[in-house]
Amino acid sequence: MRAMQVLLCVGLLAGCAGPWPSGGTEGNVRVADVPFYPQESFQCGPAAMASVLGWSGLDIRPAALEGQFVLVRDPRRMLAEAANRYGRLAYPVTGTPAMLTELAAGHPVIILQNLGVDSRPLWNCVVAIGFNQTRGEVVVHGGDQAARRVSLRLFERLWSDADQWGLVVLKPGELPAAARREDYVKAAYNLQRSGRYWEAVLAYDAALAAWPNEPDSLMGLGSSLYLLGDARGAADAFLAAAAVSADPSVAHAALDHIRGELAASQPPIPVPQPRPARGRRAGMPPSN
Repeated sequence: MRAMQVLLCVGLLAGCAGPWPSGGTEGNVRVADVPFYPQESFQCGPAAMASVLGWSGLDIRPAALEGQFVLVRDPRRMLAEAANRYGRLAYPVTGTPAMLTELAAGHPVIILQNLGVDSRPLWNCVVAIGFNQTRGEVVVHGGDQAARRVSLRLFERLWSDADQWGLVVLKPGELPAAARREDYVKAAYNLQRSGRYWEAVLAYDAALAAWPNEPDSLMGLGSSLYLLGDARGAADAFLAAAAVSADPSVAHAALDHIRGELAASQPPIPVPQPRPARGRRAGMPPSN
């Protein structure tokens, strides 16, 4: 149903000036099935993350996330790490056109706002879930209001002091609407670094489908497979990386290491034992 709604929205696209996606919609774009959790106290980060995790298929409530958010830390890193911890790919986006493109593709976007000043930031998170191009509005879940309409001008002013940083949270194997290779491979690596090796394999596979024979993706795939215990699959990935890398030395080193492990793990070849002479019972002296 979500995919059908997105296709219907995208099918209405008509070109217009401004930040709207090329062929943007003269009407409403609304991402379906994005749950709303009212912000309690100052826990806007957990509420926003729970919202996008819920959209991605995980029933995680804000209370379960509160311990992962510390006020003194960079909220960008905390948000991305929280998504990775639950096996979701965290892909940063910057700027209004990128955000609107993701919304038109059916992806909600966590938006980081600074309601204070540069010297004393007061961070706030909302979730962009749609836009109305005709009215020049963005629709957000935030605070104690679901699907609140905000003028694009006010939205951008609040967003500008946070460097217009946003975050798309996707199932591993899904691509952002306007994915850039380097950023996507880094997002896949962050999944691997968080210990979600199988999810990283899915993300690297998606990268290789979009950018075939990309050496960093092949190296990441090999590393994740190795950490999952699939030494032979890892060797295949490293061999492919060595074939396409400008500097294959790292891939060759990893390949040599795995080959050594595989050789050491093979059972020893049995030494053939001499067979007793015909017509003689084992253990009996030969007859004179």
